[in-house]
Amino acid sequence: MAERELRDKVVNERVLSEHPAYDAVELTIRAPDGDERTKPAIRHRGAVIIVPLLEQPGRAPRVVLVKNDRVIVGEALLECPAGGIDEGESPAEAAERELTEESGYRAVSLYPIGQFYTSPGMSDEVMHAFVAVGLMHVGQALQPNESMTVHRFAAGELLEKIDSGELIDGKSMLAILMAIRRGYLQS
Repeated sequence: MAERELRDKVVNERVLSEHPAYDAVELTIRAPDGDERTKPAIRHRGAVIIVPLLEQPGRAPRVVLVKNDRVIVGEALLECPAGGIDEGESPAEAAERELTEESGYRAVSLYPIGQFYTSPGMSDEVMHAFVAVGLMHVGQALQPNESMTVHRFAAGELLEKIDSGELIDGKSMLAILMAIRRGYLQS
């Protein structure tokens, strides 16, 4: 697909609020006819998501997910471990850290499987997806504001959970499907 130049141009950006992981900004956008409008946006420092594969001798691996309390939507959601990239951290370093913090597992190997924009209508956040293998249990190291429980599922169970609407976290659904498409999991 050929890229096309954007018609509208950002001509000004004003920071409304700063946070260690992102800034809330107001963009001034100019259309080709000269009309200007403002739009709120989030400038994000990037994030990672990990599909952790718990190998079992003679059986298909299980995927380690967390049930994460998401107060913004008022639900506890099944999710792959994920989180922001800290300043000075590479995506792989962030993936290693987030995997251990949230799931309680450390990986022998991490494999990048792609990246994607999480919500390009309102944020420039790029999420880097990884598969983690060779898991060793070391115990969760949750941050004080996090509340998560660890769960393990076969790939087929996860697809059923997606189909039934039990797994509705978009980033997790996409990362799991990417892992299947790249041959790390069998559906």
